[in-house]
Amino acid sequence: MNKLEIDMKKKFSWRIFISFALLLSFLMLLVSGVILYIAPPGRVANWTDWRMLGLTKTGWSNQHAIFGFAFAILSIFHLFFINWKAFLSYLKTKTAQGLKSPAELFSSIFLALLCGFGTFYAIQPFEAIIDFGNNVSASWEKRESQPPVPHAETMTLVELARQPGLGGDADALKSRLEQAGFTVGSVEETLGDIAVANRTTAEKLYKHIAPAQQGNTRLPAEGFGRKTLQEIADSASVSPTSLQLALRQKGVEAEASMTMKTIAEKNGIDMKQLRTMIETMISR
Repeated sequence: MNKLEIDMKKKFSWRIFISFALLLSFLMLLVSGVILYIAPPGRVANWTDWRMLGLTKTGWSNQHAIFGFAFAILSIFHLFFINWKAFLSYLKTKTAQGLKSPAELFSSIFLALLCGFGTFYAIQPFEAIIDFGNNVSASWEKRESQPPVPHAETMTLVELARQPGLGGDADALKSRLEQAGFTVGSVEETLGDIAVANRTTAEKLYKHIAPAQQGNTRLPAEGFGRKTLQEIADSASVSPTSLQLALRQKGVEAEASMTMKTIAEKNGIDMKQLRTMIETMISR
């Protein structure tokens, strides 16, 4: 019997298996964590089917979660089943040393608390680290790649038809997609599901169902500030909820009962800017 045959008959080593599995899990957590740190916001990632190394943002989130659980379970086995005697002895020794060296012990506790509270209260340099990640994420976002309303890919054609400028007829939207060569089973399907079935993106589908821009719809100059969002929506034959969502995407909070003047004052913008935003929204 040669050496190779002897080695192959050696007993399976759980210690080596868990050590390698821990290393691979750690590497996957590191890679997925960095990618999620710089990934675009979900509304953009889902709308454009953003991918990194072949996986979507949701795919990387799932990988991060599963490998996180794997790392935790493997760590428990590594500490309490494979090396439990050595671990308990080490813990006992280091605890005794820690009590004899309170400066080091309390410094480590202080560092942990500093990281936790510093992140929670946005203290530097923790705020700068978070801001850097947010800025990188925001850099993926382009005006032309934004959904008409947040998470439009989760809307059915029926719900989407109620949005500003889409006419309210879900069957008409379905016909436009079918005429463009896409397969649509029902108006109750979401835009995201239709995109997956046709191996495309929600963004590309929307370009086929949204009418071409015809220039901004002009709102009346006089009395605009006294009109409520509900009245503006009614005059444009659109849903006030869709206008609320579209405004929120631009960082403007509004209620249907609020007047234009109140909305502008509450959000710190001038009336001209608000008028232009709403005209653009209802002309889509």
